[in-house]
Amino acid sequence: MDITIEIPTRLKEDSFRSFSIPGFHYRPLVAMIRAAFADIQAGAFHLLPFQCIWKDPLDDHQERVFDELYSSDSWLEAQDNLHRQPQEPGCSFERVIAGLMFFSDATHLAMFGTAKAWPLYLYFGNLMKYARSAPKSGACHIVGFFPSVGDLPPVGMAALHAHCRRELFHACWKHLLDAEFMHAYRHGIVLQCPDGVYRRVFPRIFTYSADYPEKALIATIKDMGSCPSYCLESVVMAGSFIFSGGNTVNGSKVQVTLGKGSWVPTVVSVFGFDIFRTTNYLISNQNTFAEKLGPLGFDVFRMLIVDFMHECELGTWKALFTHLVRLLYALPGGDRLVAALDNRFVLHCFPDFM
Repeated sequence: MDITIEIPTRLKEDSFRSFSIPGFHYRPLVAMIRAAFADIQAGAFHLLPFQCIWKDPLDDHQERVFDELYSSDSWLEAQDNLHRQPQEPGCSFERVIAGLMFFSDATHLAMFGTAKAWPLYLYFGNLMKYARSAPKSGACHIVGFFPSVGDLPPVGMAALHAHCRRELFHACWKHLLDAEFMHAYRHGIVLQCPDGVYRRVFPRIFTYSADYPEKALIATIKDMGSCPSYCLESVVMAGSFIFSGGNTVNGSKVQVTLGKGSWVPTVVSVFGFDIFRTTNYLISNQNTFAEKLGPLGFDVFRMLIVDFMHECELGTWKALFTHLVRLLYALPGGDRLVAALDNRFVLHCFPDFM
């Protein structure tokens, strides 16, 4: 499928031009949900949330255990909100949730060359995490592959490239969150579960895991920006400068209007949308999650979770920890200090080995 985005031209008479990018391959989300619930693995799905409580056998005190998505407060809240909705006319089926967990990561396919891919994966939170993480479980579903805007443009055009990449990403998600998915999100879809019982299944997006650059795309914020204090009117005005006033994406007027925060000229909030409905900019340049799901109570920021691999094992925390260990080595008796740190780690994480 070809994806069309609008690129600003810096011309007041011809403020933007449409550019078609080929190569978006995807599977409809509703079709994937139907296939997952018809699969034999659906027999292990947890359809109703619950609280997991651990009771101490010595003093009988109880503690809440947070271990699965279907035992989290988010799922319990979503199920409660679902039960508050009026039943579909003439339908008495039990209403359950299909917990969607997305993951995407643009990657190079070879050590040499320019071959790369940007896959989007889907997991179902109804399945236990130990089953999902098993290498041969088949619990990971490939939704599709995002296209690329190409290599970096000449020097001075990096801001435009980032803008086009952001618009391309959300244009792809407009196709994923199509009319069929939005109807299922509001009204559910009747599916026969593995136990033979028909239920009305409502898809809900709970998590989206990605590295920091992709999180910036999803949340439509500036990469390595500062405090994300948001003003809808300023964002709309910045967009009008680009698409109506002939200013560049990172022009002085745009930067002054957006301020020193993390925001970019893409609308995230849906509040006050009708006030600016007449601007051509708002009709196309919006955060897709906020535009499609925001009116239904969805918060794009709450779905962004910690990416343990990129942010901890490969990311900032690993670099910080390495730096702290080097500081210990630099102190007098550094070898002894690092050995003491290792002993504390073993005592805390593996007490049975001591």
